Amino acid sequence: MRLLLAGFVSAMALAACSAETATPAQPTSAPSDLKVKLTQVIDAEFPWGLAFLPDGDLLFTEKEGGLKYAAGGEGPATPVAGLPPALTEGQAGYLGITLDPDFATNRLVYVAYSQGTEADNGTAVIKGRLSDDHSTLEDVTQIFRADSRDTAYHFGGRLQFANDGTLFISLGEGFKYMQEAQNTQITHGKIIRINADGTIPADNPFADGTGGKPEVYSYGHRNMQGLYYDKASGTLYETEHGPKGGDELNIIKPGANYGWPKITYGVNYDGTIITEKTEAEGMEQPLTYWVPSIAPSGLTRLSGDVYPGWTGDFFAGGMNGPAGLELVRIRIEDGKVTERENLFKDEYAIRDVTVSPDGHLYVATKDLDGIFRVDVE
Repeated sequence: MRLLLAGFVSAMALAACSAETATPAQPTSAPSDLKVKLTQVIDAEFPWGLAFLPDGDLLFTEKEGGLKYAAGGEGPATPVAGLPPALTEGQAGYLGITLDPDFATNRLVYVAYSQGTEADNGTAVIKGRLSDDHSTLEDVTQIFRADSRDTAYHFGGRLQFANDGTLFISLGEGFKYMQEAQNTQITHGKIIRINADGTIPADNPFADGTGGKPEVYSYGHRNMQGLYYDKASGTLYETEHGPKGGDELNIIKPGANYGWPKITYGVNYDGTIITEKTEAEGMEQPLTYWVPSIAPSGLTRLSGDVYPGWTGDFFAGGMNGPAGLELVRIRIEDGKVTERENLFKDEYAIRDVTVSPDGHLYVATKDLDGIFRVDVE
């Protein structure tokens, strides 16, 4: 026990030292004057992903309940039929969701889910047309399936479209396969970039298969449950779970290595050291990181003026105590994180966060609490 404790203390000391010398300076907490509250708008069980339709209606996934629809983004939700069956053991289930950039004309919806059995599974992505009455996904086709694993943990599962119509998919490394996050020939611990029909963009970093699988866009990731593409700047942002400490916010670059598990600001759950390195040549540093962990899930950015003083800020959900169970406001200026503010601390574990067409923040809680709107008090 003494040796275990000593290892944990040493690792924490190492992380503290690295935080002083490594590239990402940690901002102090910056409480704003704006006061907000959570207003429940939908009852839901283990909601996972949120996607507003242009008219303000809401589609959302539940980990075990599939796809649902709520008119006006509130009130009772009704099931949407047509999804394939999903593995729902452990962390598996129905995951991220996004709309086609041309949804207004083609009504196409994309959903990530855990496909297979506990002994043979992977994150898959399907697309289908939402029926006019919102009751069914029609003409469902699978456009992507990650490499197989035999574990029901770390699926990633967030989806984001870029300005050029390509689709980004975040894939976890399956927990026990963490070393494969550095192997560009397998999809564990990667961000994938494909075309909307599942084909490979010709300008992917490994498009010709040399040095990596053609669909791989970036690597060295752990479990990415936040993904946001900023259309104005053409920048892809990502949050990922560290182990015990070391959660990250990153800007994603094509072909870049984000270090896991060669570098990390965290330690194993039992306190033992994964690596003594927090930085290394050829590996990216995060914009910011969290020690202790908040288990970041969901990521979005405000563009409207519903919340005075917050325009342009990022928001990430947190699912883990003692630093988590919150919504985190993050300000980035000149490529650096200058403010971090914890909202609703210890109230709810937040799985996803998005912005409605009228500019309000909405959050999906991790458990049985439901979906909430963030209102100004």
